[in-house]
Amino acid sequence: MKRSIQSNQRHVVTLSFIANAAGTALTGLDAAQVTMADTGTGVKTITLKEPLQDMVVQATAGTDDVSTVVSVTNQTTIVVTTNSTEAGAAPTDGIVHVTIHGSTVADRI
Repeated sequence: MKRSIQSNQRHVVTLSFIANAAGTALTGLDAAQVTMADTGTGVKTITLKEPLQDMVVQATAGTDDVSTVVSVTNQTTIVVTTNSTEAGAAPTDGIVHVTIHGSTVADRI
C-alpha cells in the first residue's frame, strides 16, 4: 500500500549576482533581490530583501590578485571584504561574484 509523505515544505533559495569593484552596482540573475552599500575600501555590505535561514555564502573575486572574506552578520546582512593578494594584503576594491543558498523556513520539525 502506498502512502503519501506529509511534511513542512522546505523552500530552498539560491541567489546569484555580481558586485562591481566600486561597490555601487549589482548585476546578474538576482541583482534585484539584494541591495549593496560601499562601506569602505574593499568592503561591500549586501542586504537581502527577504531574510534567509541557514545561509551559505560563496564570494569569488572577479579581479586579478584579489581575495575575498565573507561575514554573515544576520539573516539579511552579508559583508564581503576584498583584499590584495600582494605583500601586505591591504583592502582593495574588486569585483565579486556572489552565490547565496538559504531557506525561507525557520522551524526544523
